[in-house]
Amino acid sequence: MTFRELMKYELWSKRTTRKILSVICVIFVVLFLGFFGWRELSMHWLTKDERAVAKIALQRIDALHAAESLSDQEFESRRNEADSAVDSSEKAVMTRKDEIINVELTMCLMGFESARVKMVEQRLIEQGKLRETANEWAGRQQSELLTDTLAHQYCLDLHKKLD
Repeated sequence: MTFRELMKYELWSKRTTRKILSVICVIFVVLFLGFFGWRELSMHWLTKDERAVAKIALQRIDALHAAESLSDQEFESRRNEADSAVDSSEKAVMTRKDEIINVELTMCLMGFESARVKMVEQRLIEQGKLRETANEWAGRQQSELLTDTLAHQYCLDLHKKLD
């Protein structure tokens, strides 16, 4: 074949260019919609395993609610159970929503632990084993109030989300 014969054949046309560009556009649109679909699903979908584990963890955390009436040893055993339940919840995390639930469980647990610490400190103050100035007491009361309020809100939100 000579060069002149090869020049008779059109190797690349406008039609070929349009076909290639349309395939590229379709692939781009599918990838774009897939990415944002997966992102939205991850933000709003709580997996079945995480829901089950989070319910158990929330029940164990709620068992700490009567912290004042529990002995130190009983509180420690219940707190350890709640810690292990929150840890197992962390292992069940698959989506972004699962991560949010796990963080809320951790904050709820921290609130109950802080309530117990406040009760123990109050007992030590009454026994005269712990002394603090008025400024220290006021600052601590303000931070404890904030912690208790946030923890209570997280627990309420979790009850709504998991039921």
